[in-house]
Amino acid sequence: MIAVLSLVAAIVLGVLWATDDSADELAALQSRLEVEAAAEAAAARYALRVSEVDHRDLDAWRAALTEGVTAQLAPKLDAAVDVVGPWLSQMEYTATARLLAADLSEAEGDRYVVQVFVDMTSKSKQTPDGVAATATYTVTLDRASDWTITDVGGVGGGLPGATTPPTGGR
Repeated sequence: MIAVLSLVAAIVLGVLWATDDSADELAALQSRLEVEAAAEAAAARYALRVSEVDHRDLDAWRAALTEGVTAQLAPKLDAAVDVVGPWLSQMEYTATARLLAADLSEAEGDRYVVQVFVDMTSKSKQTPDGVAATATYTVTLDRASDWTITDVGGVGGGLPGATTPPTGGR
């Protein structure tokens, strides 16, 4: 009788073990978290690059704005430098940046939207001692095209008195 009960228990445990999909669920969760972390890292790198501004090298800022973005978005960001650049030069504007946080806010298929918060310290003729501000960016990325940025909202939010609406590149 004990042998029969042991055999039945072993069979039941064997069946339960063979049909348990927790390892698959764990692997799927780990994969999803890795993809989300990659989206957050790509968005954070972009936000930090565009938050670093030096009026003496606007070409570097232009390159930061347009690197890794879609062909449709690049001309809009390039044009922003043409509009804001003279003001930055006249004001002798510089800014340094430090990442505060990047958080995935939306994921749909290969489209990921990340909110990025950057602590900026800017200096200009009017504020030679510097002004601290938090810039917020909404960065939309396409995973299928190696995390290409398809839309950016909030670019320039850390500039004193500046607000730039999303580019509407979606």
